[in-house]
Amino acid sequence: MLNDIANRYSFLDRYGKSLNLDRSICLDQYGKEHYSPFFDLTSVVIISAERGNSTKDCVESIFQNTPEPFEIILSDVGSSRETLKIITALEDTHKNVHVIYNKQSAGTTGQRNQGIYFSNGEYLALMDNDVLVLPGWLKHLKETAAKDERIGLVGAKLLRPEIENVYYCGCHTITLEKKGKVYGIGLTKSGQMANLHRYDSPVMRGGEVPWYTTTVLLAKRKVLFEFGGFDDMVDGKGIFIANEDKDLSLNIRKAGYKIYYCPDSEAIHNHDYSKVDRKDSYHKRYRLRMEQIAKDTEYFLNKWGITYLIEKLPHEDNSKKWDGKKLVSVDLKLDSDKFKDDIVILS
Repeated sequence: MLNDIANRYSFLDRYGKSLNLDRSICLDQYGKEHYSPFFDLTSVVIISAERGNSTKDCVESIFQNTPEPFEIILSDVGSSRETLKIITALEDTHKNVHVIYNKQSAGTTGQRNQGIYFSNGEYLALMDNDVLVLPGWLKHLKETAAKDERIGLVGAKLLRPEIENVYYCGCHTITLEKKGKVYGIGLTKSGQMANLHRYDSPVMRGGEVPWYTTTVLLAKRKVLFEFGGFDDMVDGKGIFIANEDKDLSLNIRKAGYKIYYCPDSEAIHNHDYSKVDRKDSYHKRYRLRMEQIAKDTEYFLNKWGITYLIEKLPHEDNSKKWDGKKLVSVDLKLDSDKFKDDIVILS
């Protein structure tokens, strides 16, 4: 996917001219020049999809809380004039911020693959634009990744805006596996996993996880290029916006690499669908495309032969079973004899 992406997507600047994809020199936030193989540089890849002020806040938090050398790659989906004004200002202010100006969305997978391809850092940090990173976030992710050459991805602890409560962490991830084959994947945030606090024991336990979200996810660049990055759309097949994090994780594992959760790396995730206007331009045009989400989900489940999408929340069980034609709701009793030997969680 990554090696031919320059032939499948346009890489344009704000004036509609082609960007230079052969960047032999990169600047960090200090104005220092970095040369191949860019061992000291981290590339932060962010999708700009409307929400210009959120993107600005995200970028500013990176500058405030990241002493390690970095560059930022923003891949825009063809946002409104108001949003473009904000991201062009970021590009003008910071010489290490680069924007890819798309005329329309290439999907979560395509946008991220663009950013990965344009980047040069030894490490890549994939990040949503509604994130605010906290001090030490990158340091801890890189330290964890450096412990083992077979670690391909490392995810951060995600906190709610009030900071003391957890949005997502390693103990929430779960798969069902039999003889190494994944047949169920998702998250469990019910029971003792509900309403966790920042420094609770389950939250502070790091280690290998079966998969992890791309909200704040460090990757080794060479690993992503080894297996092709995100499975984006080619000839009408692939993933556009849904389940791309699970698919990336399974591809990483298939290639023989591990995924880790690092509790010392923290970021705030300003994400609560119960409080957002789902009719705003971002949700209507980009995120809540239900027909596309259904297609992506079907493609993902069939690709990996997965039966169960797990989503056990504090107030309800939204888990679904794929019968080969459609998803049906299921009361997934993970403590039953049927599943208890197949559960894979944080180890």
